Amino acid sequence: MSRQARFRWKIGVILFFFLGPTESNAERAANTIRQTREYAICMRLARVSPEEGFESALVWSDDGGGDAAQHCAAVALYSMGQFREAAIRFHRLAQTIKENDAVRSNLLAQAGQAWHQAGDIDRAYVAYSTALNLTPNAPEIRVDRAIVLAERGRYEEAVDDLDVALDVNGRMVEALVLRASARRYLNALELALQDASRALGLSPAHPGALLERGMIARLQGRPEDARHDWLKILRLYDGTLAADT
Repeated sequence: MSRQARFRWKIGVILFFFLGPTESNAERAANTIRQTREYAICMRLARVSPEEGFESALVWSDDGGGDAAQHCAAVALYSMGQFREAAIRFHRLAQTIKENDAVRSNLLAQAGQAWHQAGDIDRAYVAYSTALNLTPNAPEIRVDRAIVLAERGRYEEAVDDLDVALDVNGRMVEALVLRASARRYLNALELALQDASRALGLSPAHPGALLERGMIARLQGRPEDARHDWLKILRLYDGTLAADT
């Protein structure tokens, strides 16, 4: 899965925190409804028409949209491919929030994804690690950091992160495929095969799992098994990165 596709649109918990209990109950309820509507519209634009979403966020910010508008602007920049600026804004927002570790962690994780997309793997690693200091058992952030660690060739540490993620959620197919790959690089082929097979048990036609199991079979001297998995990829996913690989 591409890093762009992996970007998480976790907005509900962030919006709830951004609104804040600053008015009376009646005023807060009315403002929450209005802000929720504004945020939903802005975030949709940020995803499907990011230039328009960015302009909408700026207008909303001038009209008192606060941190919610700033977050929408950062998401729009991410969608436009302005990853460095998006990362800076996500990180800046995280610094303004002191009371809610879950929200701060999520914003830092989004900063990490933006830095990763920008090609700054070192800052991505720092952002993910800071996020995990706040929420150590967040499985998706563990997966994100494992990808960075694997790109650095630090496969044992990547496996450690993926172990935590899978302890929290044993049905994360992507984490199983990534751990299979890391274990393959560590030459732990039997363990890698277990992960790839387990992933395919959860998602029988997963292209990454099929690709990985085929690679492991080839390394184990089972070319026909590798051929079987790879032909299935070509049949089901012709033209994709997995098929090209």
